[in-house]
Amino acid sequence: MAQDGVSMRAGEFRGSVPSGVGRAVLSIVTLALVTGCTLIPEPGADRDAEGAVTAEAETDAFSIEVGDCISDPGVSSVTDIIVLPCDELHDFEAFAATEMPDGDYPGAPAAITAASEFCAREFTGYVGVEYDASVLEMLYFYPVEESWNTANDREILCFVAEPGETPVTGSLRNARR
Repeated sequence: MAQDGVSMRAGEFRGSVPSGVGRAVLSIVTLALVTGCTLIPEPGADRDAEGAVTAEAETDAFSIEVGDCISDPGVSSVTDIIVLPCDELHDFEAFAATEMPDGDYPGAPAAITAASEFCAREFTGYVGVEYDASVLEMLYFYPVEESWNTANDREILCFVAEPGETPVTGSLRNARR
């Protein structure tokens, strides 16, 4: 399958809450599409009338929607992501998405900055508390040069997770912590 050309690399940024207590505040997960490969969408998850996932399904990063809950995708492939109902044990919950503007690839530092700033702004509306005051962690997918150029990938996709990426049951929407 052509999707085997999609891979993921991960890096991590450590920061601190305003009180100075250290904690992991941001994991950066990048998507890379190998040049020459075609992305063929997976059938996707079964959804109810409101769009919520109704059963566990394997999908790819490009099919995740805001409100979807996923198992930890690891760092080897974005074609084998497990999406599942949020009332089942999961690691991450998608809370916001946007598209970067068209044009030449801005470079990884600019894509990371755009993702970090967008996700931090959107975090408050979804979780109910500002990111800097929250104990929850924020992660995101952002386009890398290969996916930008070969797949017209412009998407930034934001995720929220429990501290230490501890699996959780239920949504973190309006968690207010």
